[in-house]
Amino acid sequence: MVVHSPAKCLRIQDRMYLAPDGEEAEIAAAASDFLAGAMPIDRLHSAGSADMSAELRALMGEMGWFALAVPEDKGGSGLSPVEHALFFREAGRQCAPVDLLAQSLAANLTQDAGLRAALNSGEVGVGLLVADGDQFRLLGSGDAAWGLLVTDDHAALYPIAGIALTPRPSLDPANSMRLLGALPEAAHLAQGDQIGQLGQLGAAAMLVGLAEAALDLIVDYAKVRETFGRKIGSWQAVRHTCADMAVRVEAARSQLWYAAAAMKELRGDAAAHLDAAKHLANQAAVANADSNIQLHGGIGVTDEHNAHLLLKHAMLLSRLFGGKRSLLGRLLHAELED
Repeated sequence: MVVHSPAKCLRIQDRMYLAPDGEEAEIAAAASDFLAGAMPIDRLHSAGSADMSAELRALMGEMGWFALAVPEDKGGSGLSPVEHALFFREAGRQCAPVDLLAQSLAANLTQDAGLRAALNSGEVGVGLLVADGDQFRLLGSGDAAWGLLVTDDHAALYPIAGIALTPRPSLDPANSMRLLGALPEAAHLAQGDQIGQLGQLGAAAMLVGLAEAALDLIVDYAKVRETFGRKIGSWQAVRHTCADMAVRVEAARSQLWYAAAAMKELRGDAAAHLDAAKHLANQAAVANADSNIQLHGGIGVTDEHNAHLLLKHAMLLSRLFGGKRSLLGRLLHAELED
């Protein structure tokens, strides 16, 4: 596993820049401002806040967020995996629902111009399908007309409007969950791992954003909370844990930028760097969210605090598009280019 520093203008083979700059930074700032207003993490303390509502989906479509990586000649922005990662990193900070990523992937999958336009605009919704034995879990809004299933070698869209779905309780308040027994015939199919890699990059970016949010939350708290007449940030036990959180964030973020740049440059080892990015992001998000709860003390385990929302979301995302066993299994045999 190779972790590269994201220092500004660092170049690999004289053509890969690893730090967001210029228009990339502007896109990240615009996404941050929009998502903080449209789907702030505080929403998850209210009932019925899981998934994207039809109104929010339409607003996201109007802003063009679903179509960032869709080619311009197909109605999208034609941007690269780098911008895709920048957007979903900001989405992760707000515990954005999984159907946000599913909608974006579906827009990149379909070759049907009419459906693509409906997906880009948010007119129809997409949920993420996950195999569960002989059944499938659907993560996303109950009004989703399509279900997206992504495997290692293909991705498929299934029409699920009108199919009976059985609601199930979800650990993560950001996502509702339903079960369906069997899938209808796939209406749209994309062979290869392109959609899967885009999904893995998006999930890794969301986890990095979540890890950053957990670090920011405890650092702000450590500056104001006092015990025994001192700010808790002055105690070694708190400082060292925060330092560990910062190191995890830096490693995961650096590898995320490298993986996104490798995908943009069509490097032959992009898949290996993407696996490394997802693994480091899994570790950073779960560990940082847990440490954030511990350092907050009693208030950290209360329902009205945001700390538990970060941990629950991290636990879900860390199991989507690559868990520990599959990622390390592939990395064990990965070959990197010079």
